[in-house]
Amino acid sequence: MKKIVIVGGYGNGTVVASTIEDVNIASKEKEYEIIGFLNDRETEPINGFPVIGKVDYEAVAKYLDQPDVFFIYTLISTKLNFKFLHKLHDLKIPIERFATIIHPTSVVSKFAKIGYGVCIQPFVSVGPNVEIGNHVQIYAQSLIGHNSTLKDYSYVANNACIGASVVLEEGAYLGTNCSTLENVTIGKWALVGIGSVVIKSVEDFTKVVGNPTRVIGKVE
Repeated sequence: MKKIVIVGGYGNGTVVASTIEDVNIASKEKEYEIIGFLNDRETEPINGFPVIGKVDYEAVAKYLDQPDVFFIYTLISTKLNFKFLHKLHDLKIPIERFATIIHPTSVVSKFAKIGYGVCIQPFVSVGPNVEIGNHVQIYAQSLIGHNSTLKDYSYVANNACIGASVVLEEGAYLGTNCSTLENVTIGKWALVGIGSVVIKSVEDFTKVVGNPTRVIGKVE
């Protein structure tokens, strides 16, 4: 059984915790034990799980010599994604010590490749020959078309539909209910708004919205 430390709290962190609980319920044997959260703001338990320290190396270090303890980093959002990367790097956690959590209702092709620290939420479909990098969040009922590539730190909100052979560059963010044409690229740390329809590639650090998408600004 793997023991899990969740870096984060209310929001993404609690969604990940719920997914872990669902995995345990569906398994004949309990696969995971949540040790608790690392959080800079909260001190009281989060959804019944203790806050065991702040988001810093000191809190992490005592678990690094315990091979059955794994981590998952959830401090990812449209506003804080890039800014919070330094927190992840400062923890100095080896990449192989990050757990990948897949909800039991999701369908993931055996031909897909998935990295470390990934969380795939309920009813997600991941097609064949998809490559998913590290620290990628894929939320409920999303579809990842065949031969697509989701690079490190990319984020797919719920009900997003990614066409075939699409590339999400590092940190790219797809909002709720958005869709992409096949063979497009969403640039580094670009942001696609809720309900948008992407019919052509999006440049790095660019915000787009609408059907079809139009540029409304840059990501700071």
